[in-house]
Amino acid sequence: MRPQNDEQFIIAARSIAATFIDKFAAMGMAPDDVANLTGASLSEIMAQQLGPFGAVERLRDIADTLEKQLLDSAVNS
Repeated sequence: MRPQNDEQFIIAARSIAATFIDKFAAMGMAPDDVANLTGASLSEIMAQQLGPFGAVERLRDIADTLEKQLLDSAVNS
């Protein structure tokens, strides 16, 4: 299924994340190792799809979005 709206996008992203988390839990990996391997894996996927410069730009965009969401959440709490 290709996500057609924000709700479907969130559902798809969480489904993929749950698959990763379940796999790492079964392997007994520590949280820091999980974060490192996940970041490297997803960066590799982005680089293969977008090229290295495109991947870096996309990672910057993602970081900016996450930072904004975190700051908005802190202000509204």
